[in-house]
Amino acid sequence: MGRKASTINLSEDERLYLETQMRARTIQAQTVIRARILLLKAEGISVDHIADKVGMNRKSVMLCINKYLEGGVENALFDAPGRGRNAEITDDEKPG
Repeated sequence: MGRKASTINLSEDERLYLETQMRARTIQAQTVIRARILLLKAEGISVDHIADKVGMNRKSVMLCINKYLEGGVENALFDAPGRGRNAEITDDEKPG
């Protein structure tokens, strides 16, 4: 028999904020998915079931949850500035 799924404890303000993020029309899709991950985990849903529901792998779901545990909602929803690949502009593309 499997282990009981653990939960995360969201405050009422955090829960309302996440629900607002999920309904926002101008927000990035990854932010909506991350908000949904946190809300599902707060309900005690297992990581495997969350991964199935949001269409991500287990590792990505765990990363989001761990980022929440380390630094709260904002840390889990948004990537730190400077993340990702730098834009490459060739000399031909530069104005001038």
